[in-house]
Amino acid sequence: MSLTADQTYVRFVCFEMVERQRNRLGVFQAMDLAEQSEVAEEWALKELAALDRWFTTHLARPDFFVSGGDRYRNRRARADNQTGLSWFKPGATEHIQRMHRLKAALEACGMHVEIVTTRDPGRIIWQDDHQIVAEPGHRRF
Repeated sequence: MSLTADQTYVRFVCFEMVERQRNRLGVFQAMDLAEQSEVAEEWALKELAALDRWFTTHLARPDFFVSGGDRYRNRRARADNQTGLSWFKPGATEHIQRMHRLKAALEACGMHVEIVTTRDPGRIIWQDDHQIVAEPGHRRF
């Protein structure tokens, strides 16, 4: 796949505090923590459940997914321990709109979500119609 300068990829990132350190957490992992939150609002929990069902049906997951956030391993590159980050493609408008809803629901449960964009996600190691997984190389997201 060749990238053009007008392609901006979108990533949603959560953070959690662990022993006073801010650690990245995938938004889908954060959904599990939100259910346990003491400040979670009922509407937000219902919205999270509905969005979880939608994304389970409408968002592919590479078969080489590695637990622990949004890290993936390329099968052919496992010996090199290469990992990647998932990004939504610019044309995945419905997915991105639903991610904004997911962001609002997570934040109503006390979880902060940041939106990160880039035109240079790194070397693409997997993709489908809606998303890519790219090795960031020296870039920090």
